[in-house]
Amino acid sequence: DDGKTHKVVLEHRLLSGDRKTTTAISFKGGSHSVTIPMGDNVQLWDEFTPNLYELAATMNGHTVTTTFGMRDFTIEGRQFYINNRKTWIRGTVGNCCFPLTGYPPTDETSWIRIFTKCKEYGLNMMRFHSYCPPEAAFAAADKVGFYLQPEGPSWPNHGVKLGVGMSIDHYLLNETKRMVEKYGN
Repeated sequence: DDGKTHKVVLEHRLLSGDRKTTTAISFKGGSHSVTIPMGDNVQLWDEFTPNLYELAATMNGHTVTTTFGMRDFTIEGRQFYINNRKTWIRGTVGNCCFPLTGYPPTDETSWIRIFTKCKEYGLNMMRFHSYCPPEAAFAAADKVGFYLQPEGPSWPNHGVKLGVGMSIDHYLLNETKRMVEKYGN
C-alpha cells in the first residue's frame, strides 16, 4: 500500500459490436474486487451463439485485455441448462494423438479447424484425456462455441496408487491448480 490513489479505467465491448461501456474506479493500495455493470442487453455465450466480450483494464498508461463470454449454467434434476436451454453434452475424447508433430497444435487456426469438424459431426464437447490443451484451444473453443473438458495429467503407470502422498500426487495437484489459475476464467 503506497497511500496513493490509483485510477483504473475498465472498458468492455461485445466483439461483434462496436459499442464500448466504460467504468472508472479509484482506490488506494491493496487488492480490490469490482463488479462491472454489463447492462440490460447482455449477449450470452453458448454453442449456438458464441458471443464474446473483450475487457480492457488501463492503469498508469498500461493496458491489459482479456476475452470472455457470459452464460447461465444450471442443473435441474439430471439435466444441464445453458442460458435456459436444455443442453445435451455430445462429445469425443482427445488423447493427444498428433502423429505428424508429436504434440498438439499451438495455433488457434488449427484448433478452430478441429472444433469446427467436430461440430459438423454434431458434437459440442471434447474431453482431453489426461492432459490440458494449449491456450490456443481455449481461445478457439470460445470463438467456435465448443465446450472443453481438460484434465490433469493423471495417467500414471499401472500399479501406482494416487492419493497416498507420493510425488505424483503433489505434481497432479499443483498442475491442476496451474490449469485453473491460467484458464479458469
